[in-house]
Amino acid sequence: MSSNITECELEQRLLAVAEERRHHFLQTLQQLDAALAATLQAMPADEWADYPPLAAWPQLQPQLNALKQVDAALCQWQIGLYGLCSDCEAELTAEQLLQDPCRQRCDPCEQKYGKAQPVSWQL
Repeated sequence: MSSNITECELEQRLLAVAEERRHHFLQTLQQLDAALAATLQAMPADEWADYPPLAAWPQLQPQLNALKQVDAALCQWQIGLYGLCSDCEAELTAEQLLQDPCRQRCDPCEQKYGKAQPVSWQL
């Protein structure tokens, strides 16, 4: 980890990204379904992405995926595995994490992961 970026700075950046993504998600959901947004606000934020009624809104899927990424990164932080590739456990650089605090994979594993994902076709 680079000496000019502290763990505290990384944690602050991760928490800021989490807050930003959750706020943006709630704003979007509020426009679609105010009652559902109110229900989510009463729940722990780390449960939002898996809340079944959200499946009725396919346009929210990109934001739900972003919430899942931030939840995974926060969980990694809590258990002391933050900054390690989720596939090969290589250490990610502090600069990479500062740029994308929710990053889960090193570059080689990200390339493999991207190739393994099924291509979806939209009509």
